[in-house]
Amino acid sequence: MAKMTTKTLQELSELLGSEELAYKKCCAYVDECCDPTLKTKLGKYANNHKARYIALYNYLNANE
Repeated sequence: MAKMTTKTLQELSELLGSEELAYKKCCAYVDECCDPTLKTKLGKYANNHKARYIALYNYLNANE
């Protein structure tokens, strides 16, 4: 596999940070939310962000 450029690594690292922040925000909103429907939706969004974070993290570790 071709080596990633510094710019690509930096962009993926920023994306990783964004996914982590989005996950944390969704979790905080779930904790504050009283509407069960909205709470469920926010929980799903949090899970999606967490899954993308894990996928990016694993990809970056595999391509060091």
